[in-house]
Order: sequence, then structure tokens, then C-alpha cells
Amino acid sequence: MRIDQKKILFVVNGMTALAFAFVLPIMSLFLVEELNAQPMYIGLYTTTASLMTILISPKLTGLIDKGVSSKHVFLLTLAGIFFGALGFSAASEFWHALLIGMFVMPFASSSIPVVLTIIRGFADATGENSTQLNSQMRSSVSLLWIFGPPLAFVSVDKLGFTLNYFLAATIASLVFLFVAVMLKLPADAKASKSNVSKTVERLPKEVWYLAAVMFLANVANSTYLNAMPIYLTRELGLPKSYPGILLGLTAAIEIPIMLLAAKWSKKHGKGGLLKVGFASAMLFYIGMYSLHDFYLLLPLQLINGVFFGIFVGLGVTYMQDLAPKAIGKASAFYTNTMLVGTMVGTSLMGVISQGFGFKAPLILCLLAISLALIGLVWFDRYQKRQMNSPVAVSG
Repeated sequence: MRIDQKKILFVVNGMTALAFAFVLPIMSLFLVEELNAQPMYIGLYTTTASLMTILISPKLTGLIDKGVSSKHVFLLTLAGIFFGALGFSAASEFWHALLIGMFVMPFASSSIPVVLTIIRGFADATGENSTQLNSQMRSSVSLLWIFGPPLAFVSVDKLGFTLNYFLAATIASLVFLFVAVMLKLPADAKASKSNVSKTVERLPKEVWYLAAVMFLANVANSTYLNAMPIYLTRELGLPKSYPGILLGLTAAIEIPIMLLAAKWSKKHGKGGLLKVGFASAMLFYIGMYSLHDFYLLLPLQLINGVFFGIFVGLGVTYMQDLAPKAIGKASAFYTNTMLVGTMVGTSLMGVISQGFGFKAPLILCLLAISLALIGLVWFDRYQKRQMNSPVAVSG
């Protein structure tokens, strides 16, 4: 019996996210609590790892655009997750984690743009709606993140960081084997050396403008994700498992939002929906800063779920649509934009937290998402002017 490859992709995407869920959400807590690093060192680690990923990720996705098997490239990135998790399990000093972040995690992080490229290629080869398919596939990530981060934080609380990273390595190895055996991509979804140009199309300037907006939004999101676990555990005195509850609840809410966003975007446009998402994020950060009771923070995750569901559900497709002849490059550029946002947001979060505590970065979140909303309004107007220009009309 032939297994539906769309279902295989759904499982692969979600299980890869699960492996990451045992690594990424706890990283700031790992550096501060386990390795006794100063808060500003979180920014140093993130900056170094992000810069290396920015160098490596486009090379890997560029190989796909030039004809190398996307499945083989993806297997390489899964090996990065496996060896990265094993490395963290053995780390006892900050510089150990820094070396892993520099030389191993860039391959692991590249799994994200690689799988995005695979998904878009699958959509083009099978005639699927790319926006809807991206949202469906991203929902598998959210589905696993309902359970992943809460389990990771409970694992750290009850078993410690070492066993938690062993769990991540085990999941990554299982995904590697599953992909090697089960994933069969359509012929048209795999670029072949005979029909792919050796020179990849340059990204249009509209991609760069949108990237600036995505960058600011991710500065806000990454600052929150890295500051929140330590804010809850150190400043509010809550158990280590509680940050995972908030992340899991947000993931549960973002799934229906993400799936609906693909349909809503047909009527209201991707830009219009992203504005709603960014406005929701502004309300969320104001609430997180103002409220201190954990049970009041729980309903706030509804607003965060609206923001994140729209943001990740539409962001990559929006950017891919602007560069249809360089999907792999656009996917990597989107991911690298997110990485730069993470790098800047986490670095600023570390510096701010060092001097003012882990609540203060929420102000940075609010400022960054407000600028992102302003930038998106400008970008929408810019696109309308371009479409109504004499050159566009005559063309």
C-alpha cells in the first residue's frame, strides 16, 4: 500500500519540531541555571550560533536550488540536531555550549529552511495551494509544541538537563531513520542537475523590505521566548515546569489560527492579517508586563496564539511568493531573517536583564512589534504604489 507522502511530511515536520522542543526553549535556562553563565552570555551564545547559521544555511538550501537532493540535505541537518543534543548533554562549561552552538547547531537550525523548501517544492509538484500547505505543515509543529516544551521543562525539573538532551538526541535519531526509509519526494519536487540553472535568481528588493518587518517581529518574539522562562522562575518564583505550560497553551491556540489564516488571507490579504497579528502581540506584551499572577497570564496566551499563528502561518509563504524563481533561497532568507532577529533580540535581552531584571525586556518586545506594525503598513502602501505605477500598469 502506497503511503501518502503528504502525511509523511506532516509527521516529519512535527517530529523535527519535537526534537527542537527539547533543546531550544530551555537554552536560556540551561546557560544560566546549569552552566552558571551571566545573562549577557545568552546573547553571546545566540549571536555566535546565529551568525554561523546565517553562513551555513544559505549554502545548504542553495544546494537544493542547484539540484542536490533535498532529502539528503535534510538528513544532514537532522544529524546536526542529534550531535548538538549529545554535545549539550556533556557540556559543563559555557565555552562548551558556545563551541556546539558555533559548529554543530548551525546544521541543526538549517533543518527549518530545508524542510520549508521541501514543502514548497512538494506543493508546486502536486498542485497543492502553497499557503494552505505551509499552514497545515506548520500546524504539525504547533501540535507537537503543545506537548514538547511542557515536557522539556518538566524533564529538566524532574530529571535534569543531561537526560533531557538525551531525549532530544533519541527523537532526532528516530526522525533521521524515518526520513531515510519513508520519505519519497515527487520527481518534480526535487531539483535535478539537468533542469536547474547553476545561477539562482536574485531576490527582489520587496523581499528585503518584508524581511525588515519580519526581523522586527522576531526581535519581539525571541526576546519574549528567552526572557520569559527565567522571569517566571527567578523573579516570580514559579516552578521550572510553568514556562512550558505557557508555551504549550500558546501552541494549542495557534493551530486553528494558523489553519484559518490561510483561508482568511484569500479574502483580506497576507499583509492585512499580519497587521492583526502584530496588533495582537502589542496587547499581549502589555499584558505580560502588567500582570503577575500566573493564572492571569494563562488567558493572555490566547492573544499570543493569535499573533504567532498568523505570523508563522503566513510569513514564509508571503516571502516565497515574492521570489517564485528562488524558493530555496527565499526560504533560507526568511529563516536567516528570523535568526538575525533572534540574535539581536536575545543579545539585547541579556544586556537589559543584566541591569534591570528579566521583566524589563518585555518593553523591548513592545517597542519592536510596534515598529514592525508601522513597517508593515508602509510596505503595504509601497506595494500598492508599485502596482499602480505607470510601468506596472503598462506591463
